[in-house]
Amino acid sequence: MACNLKNVLSSGSGCKENPAGLSNHVYVVPLDSDHITKIGIHDGKNQYVITPKSGSALKGFRIDFKAQTGQVTSEDNGLGKGWTHTGTGRVELNEDDMAYTSRVLGNTDKNLYFFPTGVVTNEGAEYKVIGNQFGEAEWQVAGDSGAARGDDHGQTFTVTCAYQVYPVMKWYGTITQEDDPTSSELADDSGDDIVITD
Repeated sequence: MACNLKNVLSSGSGCKENPAGLSNHVYVVPLDSDHITKIGIHDGKNQYVITPKSGSALKGFRIDFKAQTGQVTSEDNGLGKGWTHTGTGRVELNEDDMAYTSRVLGNTDKNLYFFPTGVVTNEGAEYKVIGNQFGEAEWQVAGDSGAARGDDHGQTFTVTCAYQVYPVMKWYGTITQEDDPTSSELADDSGDDIVITD
């Protein structure tokens, strides 16, 4: 990357709307050879260059969250140290599948998290990406039942990547929903059971 600055002009947005916020879902794309063949960082743009395993679309696991609870933020790590990115959202519906998925994501690493902005370009849909090419994104979840019947409730997830090279990291393209394994593949692991005797 050359150390040349660019002019940042408001006319560069093409006179189009620029609303805040994100869409109401995130795609989790495993950083493995079954999903991604190659990943790199574009030196001239704040974008990942990703080659999917097959075809032109990535495949990912979709997590729907409540509208207007999703957010992506970044924080400067200091001179020459990149940025920490954080993505959040709250899942109110389908609490059980979210609990299962959170357990898996909380016990694994090497995933990329794609938050669609709702913008579509000739390159495809625009996504803000949490995670880097080394798989350093970390997943955390907090649950809340709410007190009154009308309260916000559910599981709020936070995914954090402590090292990304741009303050906003994007990817443009298509992500299709990965097929879930059949229920027979999700075997009950009764080997962890503890037998209680008096």
